[in-house]
Amino acid sequence: MVKIIVTLFYICLFGTTLACNNKKEIVLGYSLERKNFQKDYAKFDSVKLDSDTINGSFFGIKADFNGKNGTDNRKALQIALDYCSKNKKILTLPKGKILLNSFGLSDAAKAHGNIIELRSGTIIIGTDSEFIIGDFFDDKSFIVFSGFNTVDPTKFTELENIGFNHITIDFNASTSYMKTGYRLRRGIEFGHTKNGYVTASIFKNGDLNCAVASGHGSKSISSNIKIYNNKFLDLVKSEKNEDHTSVYINSQFSEVYNNEFINSSTQGKLVACAAELHNSNTQFYNNTISGYTRMMFIAAMEKENHSIININVYNNVASITNAAIYLWLDKNTTIKNLLIEDNKITNTHVKGYSMLYNGTQGLLADANNNSNTKIQNMIVRNNSMNIKSTIIKGRAVKYATHYKFQDINNQCSNCNDGNFYKN
Repeated sequence: MVKIIVTLFYICLFGTTLACNNKKEIVLGYSLERKNFQKDYAKFDSVKLDSDTINGSFFGIKADFNGKNGTDNRKALQIALDYCSKNKKILTLPKGKILLNSFGLSDAAKAHGNIIELRSGTIIIGTDSEFIIGDFFDDKSFIVFSGFNTVDPTKFTELENIGFNHITIDFNASTSYMKTGYRLRRGIEFGHTKNGYVTASIFKNGDLNCAVASGHGSKSISSNIKIYNNKFLDLVKSEKNEDHTSVYINSQFSEVYNNEFINSSTQGKLVACAAELHNSNTQFYNNTISGYTRMMFIAAMEKENHSIININVYNNVASITNAAIYLWLDKNTTIKNLLIEDNKITNTHVKGYSMLYNGTQGLLADANNNSNTKIQNMIVRNNSMNIKSTIIKGRAVKYATHYKFQDINNQCSNCNDGNFYKN
């Protein structure tokens, strides 16, 4: 799963978004569009407002989508974010359905498929506000809110203090999904953000590779990202969607907690992962996961961080297809101080599918086997597993890892093939 994401990630980043699409987009008058945007922004730039909070209707944002038609709010929303960032204001959204139906105008937007580009100091609060991703994005790659702010990914610039509160993004899967191939499609990409959060928000009805992501590459600039009290609902639609992670964290000192991850599609039960932790001092706790293939990856990767430390995974409840936690270590990488405790896992294979999708069950599994990898001080305690259905013989086991760990008071019902899977 991780390898697929990384490969497509670099394909999409180093070309334009057209590299991820089969048909070309013809953009007429691109320079003129940018000039018109600057002209429209200038109308607000000199306006001084006393209030700390500004409603998006002031900038022309219209919540008028009626299920078929509505105003494309991409330009008005970008103007609002730019103004509020510059003037240290909080943006509140009008009540209703807010359509987004075109790409942004910057060179970075062209390169990465950005719809709205994030700025430092951006705080967005919804009031029964719901973004609708329009059918313009059918079978296309896109990032709704993007911190990928330069064409060259090695030069992404730092952002800080970005927050989303009480927003909903409806990705409109009935008219916008992966049709001809796998696409890079994301909701919020923090990029190199310090101090960011998403709370009390809903991501639903989509065909995505990722709903929320943070951090990029090996610089470890991003930190203190909090994803909490959100709902991730049915984000895998098509069989072209080969790989999905709802929350991908490559940021230090970050937490994912009190979220609901719910999937009802068969494809999601075969390919979807609730979360991935790729950096140090990170936590995943008090989450509920239903209908995914696995709960999470914990990963030390060559292109990100060779050594990660202090990872805590606890008090999660997961009803999934395969093993709950997959351990991914690239060659010459290390994970140190990993605590896994008090998780409740139920595993159920999906009938009619091969070993490719119905793998080892239980709590732990090695995602790949590379040389010179180490996990130091892994403690596994007070976890419970219930394997309800196993299609592939030999896979109903507690653990499938060659790494040593402290095994303390972990219980497994129906682990008919033993405590450890043996090749």
